[in-house]
Amino acid sequence: MLFSFPMFAQNAEPNLHGYIQTRFTTNFENTNDFMIRRAKLWIDGNAPGLENVSYKIQAVYRSFKDEAVMLQDAFADIKFNGVGFLRAGRFVPDFMLQRMQPDYEIPVLERALVINGLVHSSKTMARQIGVQFTYQPNYFPIHFSFGVFNANLEEPGKNKDLNLLYTSHAQLNLIKKEDALLEVGVSLAYRYANSMTMNTIYDATQLITGNDYRFGFESQLTYKDFGFQSEYVQANINKDKAWGYYGLASLYLISDIQITGFIEKYSDLNPSTTGNEWYGAGVNYYFTDKTKLMTDFRTQFSSEKNNYLGEIQFQIFFN
Repeated sequence: MLFSFPMFAQNAEPNLHGYIQTRFTTNFENTNDFMIRRAKLWIDGNAPGLENVSYKIQAVYRSFKDEAVMLQDAFADIKFNGVGFLRAGRFVPDFMLQRMQPDYEIPVLERALVINGLVHSSKTMARQIGVQFTYQPNYFPIHFSFGVFNANLEEPGKNKDLNLLYTSHAQLNLIKKEDALLEVGVSLAYRYANSMTMNTIYDATQLITGNDYRFGFESQLTYKDFGFQSEYVQANINKDKAWGYYGLASLYLISDIQITGFIEKYSDLNPSTTGNEWYGAGVNYYFTDKTKLMTDFRTQFSSEKNNYLGEIQFQIFFN
């Protein structure tokens, strides 16, 4: 559906939120691993005396990668009643459907490979610094955003030239009923890359300079207890093309038990990786709408050696 953003609270007191995702993963060959996939804490609320201005500050810890508490989000929103809002600060640009869905809400343990691979800021947890306006009127089922962000970063994050990143995302509800929804959408983005590494597309040591166009098409269907969504995303960088897709289906057998099935493919520009499809299935048990136990098994077929991955994750919210 048209994804939602945090409501603008009437109370100016900060609100504290958080959750932990503890995961066990195995490739059934040489690795078993326990990890803290995410431990997040954030505060949000309204600016004192301003009901139409809100803020959010969020930090995360990941045992498998950073081994430190890292800042993720730091932004403010100005709401225009019945029209939309303006966001400024450090946040995830509105680009690609699944990237904008919170990780604690999606019915699989990870976003699709193409979503993680073609996000513009893989080294900064998908976050960018900039401004973005979102048009989301009350009277028509459409969502449209346009954002401008830093494009070529130097440490500790300052833009090093005149180039900027431009993103846009449009969604339209074709059907919207109490028990049924059909939504389609498109994402567009452009920047001029200036001697940048793109470790999720190319070899991590390769410096890339040139035009970087990215786009995606999406669809989402829900009907009663069944859900399906899919995306195709492509990056055209100079004369190179990286692309991929996924399809994800879910079904509640009863109110607490959900089964999932998915297929995904990501064809990058790194000669050391394979672009074969992954197939997977999973089962989720919901203690509440956000606290849940998740399991999935996935496989990638190859002429040389098939790959297998099994994962179990417990997600618990603090409030």
